[in-house]
Amino acid sequence: DVPAGNASSLSVGSLHALSSAPACVGRDAGGVYAMTLICTHQGCDMSQSGSVSAQGLFCGCHGSRFDVDGNVVGGPARSALAHFSVSADSTGNLTVHTGTQVDPGTRLAVP
Repeated sequence: DVPAGNASSLSVGSLHALSSAPACVGRDAGGVYAMTLICTHQGCDMSQSGSVSAQGLFCGCHGSRFDVDGNVVGGPARSALAHFSVSADSTGNLTVHTGTQVDPGTRLAVP
């Protein structure tokens, strides 16, 4: 389990790498979601070699590109990124559960 800040600090359309794990947290109109930053091509950590932004993800090892939902938009990767479960406490502090994969459409509703 990895702390991921407070939901109030995530604006709709944002995507941020976590400093304590190869994962990122984002927010869209449906809510908050999280996914791995380990590229599906050869396992490079995009938080170390690559970039994460509101425009998508880029793997600096071999050039794979992913959209903000983790879908491949440019190879050599062929598989989408895994999504993780996210929970929030009563004050909005988020936790990413990197050991629990969820459907890519899963979102945590936040006020």
